[in-house]
Amino acid sequence: MYKEETRAIIEKAMANTSFYATAILTASQQGTTRFANSEISQNVTITDANLKLTLYNGKRQASCSTNVLTDEGLKQLVQHAEALLAHVPEGEFEAFPFSTEAIQETVPNKDLANAFTTQKRAELIKAGLAEVAESEGYTTAGALVLTEQTIAVGNRDGIIHHANITDVTFNTVVTHQDGTAGAGQCISYSDVPDILAEFKKAQATAKAAHNPVEPELGAHTVILSPAAFSDLISFAAMMLNAKAVDDGRSFAAGKLGQKVFGDNLTITDDFTNAALYPLPFDMEGNPRRKINLVENGVLSSYVYDNVRAKKHGVQPTGHAITATFFSGAMPVNIVVDAGTQSLDEMIASTPKGIFINEFHYTNFTNARKLQVTGLTRNGAFLIENGKPTKPMATVRFTESLLDAFNQITAISKERTLISEFAASLVPAVRIENFHFTSKP
Repeated sequence: MYKEETRAIIEKAMANTSFYATAILTASQQGTTRFANSEISQNVTITDANLKLTLYNGKRQASCSTNVLTDEGLKQLVQHAEALLAHVPEGEFEAFPFSTEAIQETVPNKDLANAFTTQKRAELIKAGLAEVAESEGYTTAGALVLTEQTIAVGNRDGIIHHANITDVTFNTVVTHQDGTAGAGQCISYSDVPDILAEFKKAQATAKAAHNPVEPELGAHTVILSPAAFSDLISFAAMMLNAKAVDDGRSFAAGKLGQKVFGDNLTITDDFTNAALYPLPFDMEGNPRRKINLVENGVLSSYVYDNVRAKKHGVQPTGHAITATFFSGAMPVNIVVDAGTQSLDEMIASTPKGIFINEFHYTNFTNARKLQVTGLTRNGAFLIENGKPTKPMATVRFTESLLDAFNQITAISKERTLISEFAASLVPAVRIENFHFTSKP
C-alpha cells in the first residue's frame, strides 16, 4: 500500500470526529505454501487491512479497530470509539504528540517478493521434498511464507509515518517413522534464504537422532544452537522494558548500571542492522533508536514507551508496541555480540557435554528471578571427547538465566537470524552447569 493510500484512509477516519485522534494502519498480503506428509497441502494468499483508531478527550482515551475501510466502515469505527470514550475513566496522561523528527521510510523488497512467488514457493518445496524422499521412512511437514506488509501511524496533526516491509519465513520438521525428528528454519528481511539447505539440515538431524539414550538429570555443560539460545534470550529481553520494571515483574528492577550477566555477553536492540526487522518507528510515532541493553554483562538501559519515559524523565526509545497480550515497550531487534570460535571449534573443545538444537514449550516459572523451564526438541546429542556421539531423548530443563548467562564459556563467531517474538541475530553458546530436571 502506497503512502498516499494510507494517508487518505487515516485522514478520512479522523475527519469524522472532532476529538484528537491517532491511528495505526496495517495492511498485508501473505502467501503461504504448507506441506504435510511429504506433499503440498495448501497454497493460499490472504490479503487484509486493519485500522486502529484512538480518540482522546483530556485524559480519557478509547480505541476501536476495523478491517472495513469503506467510507461507511470508517464512520462506524468513529461512532463506536466515541461511544466508548464517553464511558471510560480518566487515565494518567493526555495524548502524547508524535515526534517531528525525520524518519526514513522503507520500501518493499522486490528481490524477496520475486524469489518467492506462489509458483516458486511450490517449486522450492517440491525440490526439498524430493531430497528427503530419497531416504525411506521419513515424512516432511512445514510452511514457506512470503509476507508483504504496510505499517503506518498517524495523528490529527497530519504527521504520518509509513513503512513497507517484506519478509520470508520457512520452517520444516523431518520425522522418521520411529518418531525421531530434525528441524530447519529461517527468516529473512533482506537476502534470499537457502530453503533447500534447511531441508537438508532437518533431514541430517533426523537421521542422526535414531535410538536416543536416556538423559541424566542434573547439571551439564551444554552447547545451545542459535535457535535454542534465541529462545532463552527472548525471555531476558522482554523483561528489559520499563513497564515490567515498574510493575515489579522484571528481574532488572533496580539494577541499571549493575552487573547481571557474564563479562562476555553484550545485548543490543539495533534496528539499523540490515538483517533485522526494518521498521524505523514505533506504534506511538517515535523514531526507533539503537539501544545498548547489556554491555559486557552490565545492565545499561531499559526500553521505554511514552508513558514510562514520562514517568522516568527520559526520552522514549521508539519501542512501543500494541498487542492484546502485552503493553508498554519491547525490544524487537535483538543482537548478541559474536565470539571468536566456530561452532565446530566449540564442540571440539568440549570434553563432555550436550548439544541442543531447539527448545520447546519454554515459559517462565519465576520472571523476577528470570527462571525458565522447557523441553529439548528436534535434536539433542551427547558430546564426548569433543565429538557429537549419541542422540539424547527429550528432557525438561529448569534454569535461572541469571545463573546460566553468568556461566557462558564460549560464543560462536557465526550468528543466525531467528524469529521468536522478535527478530534476533544470535550466536551459539556454551553454558556450564545447565540443569535438566525431569523426563517428560
